[in-house]
Amino acid sequence: MDYRERKMLSFLKNFEPEMVNLPVGDYLLIFQDYGVLVERKSSGDFINSMKSNRLWEQMRRMLAPEVMDTPIKRRALLLHGTFEDLLTLSGFGWNHLMGAFMEIQYRYGIPVFFAENDEAFKEFFRILIKREEEGKNEGEIEPRWARVPPRRVMSEEEWKIYALSSLPYIGDKLARKLLKHFGSIEKIARANIVELKKVEGIGDIKARKIYRIFH
Repeated sequence: MDYRERKMLSFLKNFEPEMVNLPVGDYLLIFQDYGVLVERKSSGDFINSMKSNRLWEQMRRMLAPEVMDTPIKRRALLLHGTFEDLLTLSGFGWNHLMGAFMEIQYRYGIPVFFAENDEAFKEFFRILIKREEEGKNEGEIEPRWARVPPRRVMSEEEWKIYALSSLPYIGDKLARKLLKHFGSIEKIARANIVELKKVEGIGDIKARKIYRIFH
């Protein structure tokens, strides 16, 4: 966490961030072998940086392949606050903002996120860290509620995984874990909440939800 962001420290204290002088960006999330670089801008700072053209140099620098000897896999621009009241005073309109957002996302390849208040700011980092730790920010798109059966011939085991992962709250990864633990869909359906919680990745809330599917 860049030392110039110390005013935001109270919202991230649970993560025990280290205060440093980051050469680029405001937050560097370091995982096992890569980093995620985040630039935070208040809505006012974003508009001012657009006026001065400082924004584009900052976005260019965000594309650095590594920061503090950490390879950067993902980047994000987090816009903190709202724009409605500022636009009237700045002389900018939504057309200017939308153009800037598209330039950042399409030309620089940096996703833009919005946190209207401090609670949203805190949740951004909590969810980002959680998703990175669970590997949810990369890989193939996970099947959700509606699934189209694959056209290729599948084995009996694959059909079981397919059927289970089509149910609410159960994705492909969890379906595999459930089948490995219980051995069959029938045993999964007959399992109680305590037994379901013995499967890796299933806590009390998810166990109850899965239990209600079959009962």
